[in-house]
Amino acid sequence: MDINKTAAVLLFALLPITAIAEDTEQLESPMRYFASLKGGASQLSNSDRVVLSNGNKLEAETTTNEGFAGLDIGVYTPGGRSRVYYSFEQHKSETMFKDTSAYETKANMHLLSADYLFRHENSVSPFVGLHIGYSSVESDSRFPDGFDASGIVFGLQAGVNWKVVEQFGLELGLRHSLLPTDIQTWNGADSTGNAVKFESQQNGVSSIYVGASYIF
Repeated sequence: MDINKTAAVLLFALLPITAIAEDTEQLESPMRYFASLKGGASQLSNSDRVVLSNGNKLEAETTTNEGFAGLDIGVYTPGGRSRVYYSFEQHKSETMFKDTSAYETKANMHLLSADYLFRHENSVSPFVGLHIGYSSVESDSRFPDGFDASGIVFGLQAGVNWKVVEQFGLELGLRHSLLPTDIQTWNGADSTGNAVKFESQQNGVSSIYVGASYIF
């Protein structure tokens, strides 16, 4: 089975399980909508390298951790056992060669997520979920050339949701997404101005975040 089809099957597998559980007992609450702002720290992992003017290849160092922000809009299913939501997130990391920043990588992500909430009847509810969506990853540098890789992404998330009051909640979570992995080749220059060729390959993005939600 194609890997993207597998991700889609896994994503929506959470929802039928929830629906079956809710059919067996009385629903505790109606469907409720929510909007959430979140922020935290993330890291874009890559396998970037540079082909020097003499033909040698130099591997990039580990990318830096950077702050990120995002927005969630979605709905809690009747009974509150699961939720489905759209997310927009923007991530960025510096790519380093020999302790020198060469360029920044930015990723804009549009995701559809589904979470299952454990102990949903309590004010504090752990959750686990899957997501699938679309991402555009591009370089931001002083060079006239660059790369732009886009495609399907998927991954998982887990955390703890705290309903502070009836219409306000806080959330602490972890998320990891696999990014499009095609190698992108583009032109640049080294510190002395010699022409070089970069090879950029994105692997994934990992983040830890805190969110605040309004439930209506």
